[in-house]
Amino acid sequence: MQLYETLYKWNLWGEWQPLFGHPRRIVSEIVHYLEEPEVVSIVGPRRAGKSTVMYQIMQHLMNDGVDPKAILHVNFEEPALATALATGLLDDLYDTYRMRVFPKGKSFVFLDEIQNIDAWERWVRARNEIEDIKIIVTGSSSPLLSREFGTLLTGRHLTIEVYPLDFRDQLAFRNIEIPKEPYSMHANASIKHAVLDYLKWGGMPRIVLSDDTRLRERLLSQYFDDILYRDVIMRHSIRDAQVLRNIAVYLLTQTASMISYRRISDLFNVSQALVQSYCGYLQEAFLVNLLQCYSLKTALRVRKPLKVHAIDLGLRQVVSFSQTSDECKLLESLVYRTLLDSKQDGIFYWHGDTEVDLVSRQGMEISRLIQVTFAGLDNEKTLRREIRALEEAGKVYPNAKKLLVIFDVPNKLAFKIPKTIEVVPVWWLLLNPDYPT
Repeated sequence: MQLYETLYKWNLWGEWQPLFGHPRRIVSEIVHYLEEPEVVSIVGPRRAGKSTVMYQIMQHLMNDGVDPKAILHVNFEEPALATALATGLLDDLYDTYRMRVFPKGKSFVFLDEIQNIDAWERWVRARNEIEDIKIIVTGSSSPLLSREFGTLLTGRHLTIEVYPLDFRDQLAFRNIEIPKEPYSMHANASIKHAVLDYLKWGGMPRIVLSDDTRLRERLLSQYFDDILYRDVIMRHSIRDAQVLRNIAVYLLTQTASMISYRRISDLFNVSQALVQSYCGYLQEAFLVNLLQCYSLKTALRVRKPLKVHAIDLGLRQVVSFSQTSDECKLLESLVYRTLLDSKQDGIFYWHGDTEVDLVSRQGMEISRLIQVTFAGLDNEKTLRREIRALEEAGKVYPNAKKLLVIFDVPNKLAFKIPKTIEVVPVWWLLLNPDYPT
């Protein structure tokens, strides 16, 4: 009983203090679903701000007049719960809450890092069907929205992905004024500096709020270790943690590059089956994503190599052994990260005689062809190479918008480009991830 009293006094008996933090824009999207019957699942990388989003939703409820006692919040990574993580814990916690704190009326139940409880989805389904309750869960592993939810909660849940801060949120966190629309093609020094900082350090909230380089490095290293240990090694009972770590470091270092399971297998002297499993686990933990080449032909998609992208470039920064700046690849991964927030149904790369860096799909149609370069558009050879790739893909997908994204648009291009191709600075796209929709 002491465990429960300590937990509930902190959360429910008037002692709980909401964590305001910097407002995340995604909160306004989530609160629209609070009156719907479906379970809301908030998923994303560890330390990306899911718990803060939860607190801000709770604050929204209280601002709307909801009794604080109607809100139950449990973090299943609390040390006090470490020895009690079992299926029966959910019943014990909820029954005690109803008996001692809020016996009657609609309750809002927030379950943080729920993947730590085995068979949690059975409990969520049962309570959601028989109780006057709204359940919101978070997790740091994408199976939260696939295997677990897919088996028992099909059609009964809504999934919201929370990634590290996007560029607009990063500017707000650092009190940098967001340019007013319509945007000029040339940004001020503060915006350009913010892009470079984002390229190097990523968007984890705690990292964005710090200017201490040593602290940033230590925190990001700890985040990387926590993701590997808690979300991969523990979850999947990995025996050879060093091989997993080597593969994770390799994938992050190779961001925006082509990889193959065979090549990784040869590098680390392990089976291709093991490599494929480990790569899948690292995707589930939101460390990286592996993009397929876009084609309507399944055989072609399978034969082509995969392109890897780091979800957060700060994590890549602290583990990469690369001796070069890789600015162009980092910029491409930054654009990819931005597309994750856009209204699209799939992100790929495209390969013909040339290659297009990023292709986005809406429905069954390719909507955007995006080529990324850090600089060089004042060089004729570089500009012709980028245009050729977009024009070749544009013949296959004539209705797609063709974008050439660069760190900063030069005052003079090497030659006049076709009107069907639009040159935009990266900061402009970062603030308009849905452009041109």
